Amino acid sequence: MRWKIENISHCWWLKKGERLQSPAFVVDALEATKLSLGLYPVGHTDENYVGFFLNREGDCNGPEVIEICYQFAFLGKDGSIAKEMTAAKNKFMKNEGWGLSNFERRERVFITEREEFLPEDTLTVQCTIWTTGEKPDKSTHLFATAVKVKRRSFVWKIDKANTLKSCIRNKFKDNLIDFDLVLNEAFDRLDINMTSFDEAIKYISCNTSIIDSEGRKKSFGSKKYFSPHLKEGVLSFMLPFPEMLMEDKSRYFPNDLLSLDFEFVLATVEHLGCRLKYPKLENGVAGEKSQNTAVLIADFKLLYNDGIFSDMELRTSTKTFPAHKAILSARSPVFRNMFSHEMKEKNCRYVDITDFEDETVHRMLQYIYTDSMENLQFENASKLYAAADKYQILSLKNMCSSFLKEILCPTNACDALVLAVLHNDDDLKSSVQDYVLRQRKQVFCSQEWKDFMSTHPKLALDLMYRKITNNKMCLPRKRKSE
Repeated sequence: MRWKIENISHCWWLKKGERLQSPAFVVDALEATKLSLGLYPVGHTDENYVGFFLNREGDCNGPEVIEICYQFAFLGKDGSIAKEMTAAKNKFMKNEGWGLSNFERRERVFITEREEFLPEDTLTVQCTIWTTGEKPDKSTHLFATAVKVKRRSFVWKIDKANTLKSCIRNKFKDNLIDFDLVLNEAFDRLDINMTSFDEAIKYISCNTSIIDSEGRKKSFGSKKYFSPHLKEGVLSFMLPFPEMLMEDKSRYFPNDLLSLDFEFVLATVEHLGCRLKYPKLENGVAGEKSQNTAVLIADFKLLYNDGIFSDMELRTSTKTFPAHKAILSARSPVFRNMFSHEMKEKNCRYVDITDFEDETVHRMLQYIYTDSMENLQFENASKLYAAADKYQILSLKNMCSSFLKEILCPTNACDALVLAVLHNDDDLKSSVQDYVLRQRKQVFCSQEWKDFMSTHPKLALDLMYRKITNNKMCLPRKRKSE
């Protein structure tokens, strides 16, 4: 498994003992055990070293204890090994992690050999996992995590400020955070409440200024919040106004107008999805193309998140998602047909979606705009597969199908088979049937299979017939002399 962490030098909110965690991934060879990586850029127990750990998730399949061999590596700018260490074989219980607290010196990674370890401020780590025999020679998972710094600003203009007799209030909403601002009637205190945090936010700083009659800004207060504070919910802080505000009204109340400027910086951690195979590099063209594609994806993600110039809405029973006709039409022939012919969606500027949950619609739109999927598990991947089939987004359907094939296990194989049959997907159906027959001892003894035989007897019978006919085809022919 490889994990790229972009803009890693912006992790200034992290302290010793705090980690970045990769998306979870499922290892079919370990009975569908779910694992993740943990990286401690500022140290696990010693701030002079970067810590590197392998974690077994608490909600995974498989036995209570598994024994794993694993090797950690930091990769250089050309994909070569910059640092490598093999850990001893460890027994992992669920919700437990093992690793190396002193994997590599921080000074080497971030200062003295920065160009080797952090090309374009990106750290690429690799974890190779095996149980017995020889270790695998290639990765089957690739994840990317981006630390992104976003800047926002807005101006609050208070008209007829001198004549106000009570406190005044204003609200500002951003796609990542909501502000509730309260200025008291004496103009000597400003209360700023921040609510509705996106869980990806790890750091917030806010600077407040007064804009004078000449358009110049004078800062009168700032505040910084780090990850532990953000988990508390609503954040509030009070800023005392400068005394000179009321002493020089002509400068700070031009035309009886008070202008307050707010600038805030957000640091977020975003998982950009996974790729099962690496692109082939030919004369560096793929690398350059990948970088340009990343920029394009980031721009379209912003277009979706902010709803800029949206001209269409997708509406579930509980939520509305702004979207763009042109982009929906380019990605889905079903949407293109809706907007091209005299159907109600063409004129009413919305599409009602009653058969999918909010999360599924969000994931579908996220793929439509960015061509990526994040944090997939069997259940949400199955729902996304169904949505992709309905709206004929074939590339998304194929990606979901590949993901479902990869994470097949005895507890979900029956559900995957039903899904394939419902959507007439012979390829997925055949893959699930092959898996069930290979793992028949585990599958046929499971409660899921017993329930499956009761609810879908014809599918179960077809599968048993396939097993019998396969066995007959494998029998050796008798010789004439026998």
